[in-house]
Amino acid sequence: MSRKSPHLFLLLTLGAILCAIPAWACSVPVFRYALEHWAAAPFQAFVFHRGPLSEAQQAAARDLGPDGLAGELHANISLRTVDLDQDPPPEMLELSHEAGETSLPLLVARFPATNRLTSTVWSGPLTAENVAQLLDSPARQEIVERLAEGESTVWVLLESGDAARDSAAAELLDARLKYLPSVLQLPKLDAQDIANGLVSVGQEGLRLDFSLFRLSRDDPHEQPFIRMLLGAEADLKDVKAPIVFPVFCQGRALYALAGDGIKHETIDKAAEFLIGKCSCEVKERNPGMDLLLGADWKAIVESQIAGIPDLPTMAELTKSAPVSVTISAKSDASSSTASNHSGTRRPLLGIWLIVGALIVTGLFVASIFPRRGK
Repeated sequence: MSRKSPHLFLLLTLGAILCAIPAWACSVPVFRYALEHWAAAPFQAFVFHRGPLSEAQQAAARDLGPDGLAGELHANISLRTVDLDQDPPPEMLELSHEAGETSLPLLVARFPATNRLTSTVWSGPLTAENVAQLLDSPARQEIVERLAEGESTVWVLLESGDAARDSAAAELLDARLKYLPSVLQLPKLDAQDIANGLVSVGQEGLRLDFSLFRLSRDDPHEQPFIRMLLGAEADLKDVKAPIVFPVFCQGRALYALAGDGIKHETIDKAAEFLIGKCSCEVKERNPGMDLLLGADWKAIVESQIAGIPDLPTMAELTKSAPVSVTISAKSDASSSTASNHSGTRRPLLGIWLIVGALIVTGLFVASIFPRRGK
């Protein structure tokens, strides 16, 4: 056996062992982990024009950037101005043609690149009024306020215009959202997860609280926001029935429940995911679509923990941390959708001690093999 073979064998063995170790879900519920760790992706704003912009137009364009209204609101949006007289890239020409360049300057807003959506959210003349309506609206302000107060999820009901169907959907949803907190349970936060910085609040800082928000599809002040919601899936624009969007964390719509899909089973499934244990994966691996909202989420999180008693120190957590925690069948069932884990969860420290022992053993074996190969 060559001198390199044992080391290659060692690396392959350790790799197989590490891959075999399951990715345990943390104890932090999805809605809370997402609020603290899933930053809202920026929407893309394009201003198409020919030649210099007037002072008023420059001011409107500036409001889409960090030095204008977008910056004041902490809105998740980025700006690119494109002078069509300056030989822009082909993709910019195509986008301007797609939006219709009959009236310039033209403002075009598109979904974040990470949303995997290529459609235009909204387009119109570049005016101060249109910029303000794109960046913010009364409905979005109300949603942000509720999430800032600690609600788990705001369930936005986009009305169809059929009063009877809208009322029936609202009554069913409202009744279910009031019932669920009596049968669902938030995960119990693990001391090690707090020590690892996965959450900035203790158990007392978590709320299992859902609310309903009704939104008229014909509201003239909410058209950019409504188009964002309807753009979440390709066929939603053609749906004439009421549609529900669970909105959580930093303004992320989970997915749409439309028409006959608004029922106890689908509501429960979405709720169980949102309050269940987070798998701590990157945001893009989870369902949902970011919305354009004006909110300083960092300040919101800090304000939520300002009135909460100090968290225990690392020494206290280490002293009190259990070796293992057995999850009851009831608790596991309520969180299976979110975490896909069950049984016994061992603290991360224990996992790394096992891995360290395996590495030391492997190195010892590797030190023996070369001598035998001589």
